[in-house]
Amino acid sequence: MKRNRFERKLDEYNHTMELVRTLLPLLMIVLQVIILVRVI
Repeated sequence: MKRNRFERKLDEYNHTMELVRTLLPLLMIVLQVIILVRVI
C-alpha cells in the first residue's frame, strides 16, 4: 500500500517524537518537585 507524504514525514520524526513523549513527563515531575520544595 502506498503511503502519502504526510505519513512518510511522520515516520521520519517518529524517534524524535518518542523522545519528547518520554522526556516531557519527566520534566514536568522535576518542575513539580521544585515548586513543592519552594512552597514548603
